[in-house]
Amino acid sequence: MRLSTQQARLFFTAFGLVLVSEMGDKTQITTLLLAGAKPTLVLWVGLGSAMALICASLLEVIIASQVLSRIFKPDTIHLLSALIFTLLGLLLVLGLIGNTEI
Repeated sequence: MRLSTQQARLFFTAFGLVLVSEMGDKTQITTLLLAGAKPTLVLWVGLGSAMALICASLLEVIIASQVLSRIFKPDTIHLLSALIFTLLGLLLVLGLIGNTEI
């Protein structure tokens, strides 16, 4: 199977975005701690973590392709994504969300 340029670009964009966005989050820290607790079973921890991410991503792709794409045009989805990410970033910077102090 040979990928077209458009397919390859989409694949690597999705791969890069998920890789960067998942780095250092609570899931990665949990996986790190599990692997550290059982260093002889690190392969199984890695496979379990990878399978969980694959299942979650597949569910998101199915929902997006079957539900969201029927309701919104691609341009609307891009705009909504940009607005939501910008809003969340501003709320984090201003300390209105994500504050871990009790």
